[in-house]
Amino acid sequence: LQLAEPAGPPPAPWTHGEDETFWRLEGREVPVPAVDPDSTDEPADEEPQAAPYPGLVSLGAQDGSRLLLNLEAVPGLVSLAGAPADRQAVLSSVAAELATNGWSDRMTVTLVGFGADLVPLAPSRLRPLDDVAALLDVMEAETASRRAGLGAAGADSVLTGRTGPAHQAGWAAHLVLLAAEPDAEQAARLAELAHDAARLGIGYLVGAGPDQLPGAAWEMEITSEGRLLAPLLGLELDAQLLPAPQHAAVARLFAATDAFGGGGGDDDPAGPAAAHRPPFLVDISEQGRPSVYARLVGRYELMGLDAPDDERGPLLREALALLLLHREGVHPRVLASALWPRGAGDDVREATVARLRDWLGTGEDGTPRLREDATGRLVLDASVVSDLDVLRSLYHEATSGRGADDRAVRGRLLTDALGLVRGPLLAERPAGRYGWLAHEIVDAQLPLLVADIGLALAAFHLERDRAPQAAEALERALVSAGTDERLWNELLRAVHATGDAPRLRALASAFATRSGARGLPPRTAALLDELLPGAAASDEAGTA
Repeated sequence: LQLAEPAGPPPAPWTHGEDETFWRLEGREVPVPAVDPDSTDEPADEEPQAAPYPGLVSLGAQDGSRLLLNLEAVPGLVSLAGAPADRQAVLSSVAAELATNGWSDRMTVTLVGFGADLVPLAPSRLRPLDDVAALLDVMEAETASRRAGLGAAGADSVLTGRTGPAHQAGWAAHLVLLAAEPDAEQAARLAELAHDAARLGIGYLVGAGPDQLPGAAWEMEITSEGRLLAPLLGLELDAQLLPAPQHAAVARLFAATDAFGGGGGDDDPAGPAAAHRPPFLVDISEQGRPSVYARLVGRYELMGLDAPDDERGPLLREALALLLLHREGVHPRVLASALWPRGAGDDVREATVARLRDWLGTGEDGTPRLREDATGRLVLDASVVSDLDVLRSLYHEATSGRGADDRAVRGRLLTDALGLVRGPLLAERPAGRYGWLAHEIVDAQLPLLVADIGLALAAFHLERDRAPQAAEALERALVSAGTDERLWNELLRAVHATGDAPRLRALASAFATRSGARGLPPRTAALLDELLPGAAASDEAGTA
C-alpha cells in the first residue's frame, strides 16, 4: 500500500516497506478463520459497512501484482497523456471497472465525451455528459453543495462521514473521467474545482497531457506499447486497457441482456432498449397510478395512507422517505443507523420495521408493500411511488424515450416534470430529524436534474420564439435549483428577448444580491455587459 504521505506506524500485521509511505502485508500473515463445511449455523448478522474507498481503480500490473489507485483521494487532477486511442482505452477500462467492481457501493461516475454506450453496465452509477462545458456547470454546483454540507455536518472530509455512525448513509464518491480535452480556461476552472476534491470525495482523471492540463497534481502517460508511466510516483506498469473493439463488445453484451430487469432483447415488443431500463423508472401512463404516492420534492406529503395513529408517526414517515430515496433497498441496520445515528438496540430496530410494515399494509393483490429481498434489504413495492421517481421517469422519457424523436411529446413530458417541482428535497423538515439527508447524493443531484429539465423546457419554447414561457420555465426550476448559474443566465437571456427592460434590471439586481460579497460570476457579468451595458458594474458596486 503506497500512501500519499507518511501516516505513522502501520497497524499489525502490516509493516513498513521501502519507506514510511509504503505499507506491506504478506498474505501468509493474514489469519484465515476456519470454516466447518458441515455446519448448519447461520452466518453472524454483522452490521453492514459503507465501502471506505470506493474510488479505487486498477491501473495495471507491476511485477505480477495488481496496482490500484484511490482516485478519490488524489489532491487535485490526474492527467493522462498519450495517443487519443490509448488514452481512451485506459478511460474505458476504468469506467467499466467502476461500473462493475465488487469493492464500491453507492457512487456517481461521470463520463465526459465518451461512454454513453457503457451506461447499461450500471444505469444508477454512470452518467454521460457531452463536453467539458456541461461538466463544469454540473461540478461547480455539486462542489459548492458538498463544501456547504461538510461545514454544516462539522466533518473534515467525506471519509469521516462515510465511516462514521451513519455508515452507508455517508457521503458517496463522485468520480469524473474526461475523454474530451479542456481548453485553457476550462483547464484552469477544473484545477480550481479539484484543489480540495479529495476532501469532498470527488476524483478527476483527465485524458490530456500536462501541456493541456498544467494544474494537474499527478501526471501519467500511456504509451503505444501499453505501458503506463508515472515517473513522479515511481511507477511503470503494464496498463489495464479496454481497447475500442473490446469496449464495443462489452457495450453490446450489456445492451443485449435483460440483467437490468427489462425485456427479452430484440424480440421484446418494447424493443431492445427495454433490456436495460434505468432502475428508477416507474409507469407514468394513466394505468400506472400508484396506491401510495409521496411528494418529496418540496414539502413532504403522503397520499394513499392513513396517518400513523401515535407519536411514532414522524419516525415512520422519515423511515419511508429514506426507503423511497433508495429503490434498490436498505438493510434494516442501515435504516436504524440513519434514524438513530448514536445507536439503537436490535429490539428498537425490529419494532420500528414491524410498525413500518404494518402501517404500509398490503396492496390490492395482497402483496405486502414492504418486504425483504434475498439479501435482507427492505424493499418497497412498485405500487409505492414518489414524485421524485415520476420526475426522473418523465425526464428520461422526454430525452431518451418517446420525446427524443417527437417534439410535441417532449414538450408535454418536460412540462409535466417541471410541474412536480415545489421546492428543495423534503423542504420544511422538522429540526433534529433527517440528518442523514445531508449525506445523500440525491440531495446534491436533485437541483442539477431540475436545472436540466428547466433548461430543456426553456429551449423547447425558445425554438418557437416563446420567450415568456421560457422565462416561466426557468423561474420554476429556480425554486429547487436557485444557485444554478446556468438557469440565471438563460433567464436573463429569455427576459431580454421579451423586451422587458425593467424586469431584466430587477433580475440583474436580484442575482447580484444573491451572489453576495463574492460578486457576480464572470460569465454572468459578461452576459449582463452584453444585454444591459453598465448593469454588471453598478450591481457589483452596489453589493460592495
